[in-house]
Amino acid sequence: MAKMMKRNEQLKNALGSIAPKERIESANNVPEYDTVNIQGHEAYALPDELKLLSMLNTLKLESQFYRNEESTMREVRELIERLALKDPYFVAQAICWSRNVGEKMRSVNHLAAAIMAPFASGQEWGKRFYGLFDKKSKSGGCVFRTDDMREIKDIHNTLTQGTPLSSAMKKGFASAIEKMDNYQLAKYRDVIIDISNIAHPDPNKSSAEIDIEVDGEMVHMKTIDAIMRGYTVSADTWEVANSEAGQIVAEAVKEGKLDKEEAKTVLAEAKNDNWEGLLEDGRLGMLAAIRNIRNILKNPRESVVNKLCELVSDGKKVRNSGVMPYQIDIAYETVVNEFGRSEFAEKVKSALMKGYEASVPNLAEALPGKTLVILDCSGSMGTRVRNGQGYLTTSCMAKASLVAATIAKAANADVIRFGSYAEWDNINTNDDVFSISRSFCKCNMGGTYFGSAFDLARKDHKAYNRIIVLSDNECNYGLTKECYKNYIHDVCDPYIYTIDLAGYGTTQFKGDKVVNYFGYGYALFDDIATREFNPSRVIDKVRSYVI
Repeated sequence: MAKMMKRNEQLKNALGSIAPKERIESANNVPEYDTVNIQGHEAYALPDELKLLSMLNTLKLESQFYRNEESTMREVRELIERLALKDPYFVAQAICWSRNVGEKMRSVNHLAAAIMAPFASGQEWGKRFYGLFDKKSKSGGCVFRTDDMREIKDIHNTLTQGTPLSSAMKKGFASAIEKMDNYQLAKYRDVIIDISNIAHPDPNKSSAEIDIEVDGEMVHMKTIDAIMRGYTVSADTWEVANSEAGQIVAEAVKEGKLDKEEAKTVLAEAKNDNWEGLLEDGRLGMLAAIRNIRNILKNPRESVVNKLCELVSDGKKVRNSGVMPYQIDIAYETVVNEFGRSEFAEKVKSALMKGYEASVPNLAEALPGKTLVILDCSGSMGTRVRNGQGYLTTSCMAKASLVAATIAKAANADVIRFGSYAEWDNINTNDDVFSISRSFCKCNMGGTYFGSAFDLARKDHKAYNRIIVLSDNECNYGLTKECYKNYIHDVCDPYIYTIDLAGYGTTQFKGDKVVNYFGYGYALFDDIATREFNPSRVIDKVRSYVI
């Protein structure tokens, strides 16, 4: 009897190790590699449409770990020209969607818009393509911000060696200027003059008007006319307000009304008055507020700090502003490093964390079941890149760790860090997302071996509904496909979400349950939360965009 039971136990163990038929079929259906990546290792090629979206939503047009700036620009140009010959409207949609709705990258979309000039010419939508984006309807052209026009024009001049702008570009820019309000026109006065001299907008089509003092009398006129005639038109911005305050105080010192110490106090109070007024009137934008945390905390007034905290902790306003998570993290670091002893430090830090976390959907509800985050900690992830505004530097690792921390905390996800090898990373979900992110932020694990992460999860027989991979997607050794297939065969067949943080043009994963994202931001979080597991959804979104 004992021997029979032993034999049955052996039979039970043997049968238990056999994967169900559907998992075997899924493993067998993982496609064969069809190309190589930059380093010559096997990979999957992205369709041109997805490759274009990848580039438009991740690239900063500067040297990367595996690609220099010149080759990046050449790839973008060749890809756009190849696609635009077949479907120019899709390329135009992709540029507008990426600049206005997606990751809002600037330089690469300026380059793309300039390259599109010959393909947009003569098209019914050509003028609208170079027009102004309508933030209310989420539709319109590639001009998201006033200075986009000058950037596109300058790149066009460089690419064509000074060839005049196309009719579509001039008409689009003119219509954009005609639709701008006083704030947009005054803030970018130099841009308006530059572009108007080429595009010749019609002031009569503009609703922006202003009162200007001319020869001692107030004259009501179109703002475009006032700017083009050389009159001083000031925008109600923090730069203008504080610059004017400085001039007034400096004049008072010059006249002997204030000494230098008194001037410092008076100017600090004047600037606080300006901050408070702009915040009360809703004239201080979210990005301006975040960038000016240092200035506001230098000579803090409690009422100003309270209004600042009210703004940056508003998740809806943070989301609508398009501010990126890492920009909030920069502000948070500024408070920690420079104002840690300030009486307002904890309040501002708390407001920043609340704003960030409140803007992220409740992934625990949106992603039921178990989630695994696989975080690339190889050396290439430490490559420095410029952020979306180009004024500070960050890295793929900084971006990836923040996304990993957000998902891990919100969805109580498991985390594997990998490089040449892989290891589990246990986090305390009671910690704030910024602290968790910093604990991840290490590029100390050597090469890029995706298979090590899947082998670790397979060895520990950890089953998941979905796996989210954060990487620059530049595998340099190992058998990713085989390890992925083994995991499917032996454990489970999860959805795979790959978040490409560099846009080198290849991916390590392909299949019916694989979804590729390019870059990160609120669009990413929203899409994960609402996705219906349609791998072509990003293409569907772009094709539904109305120019």
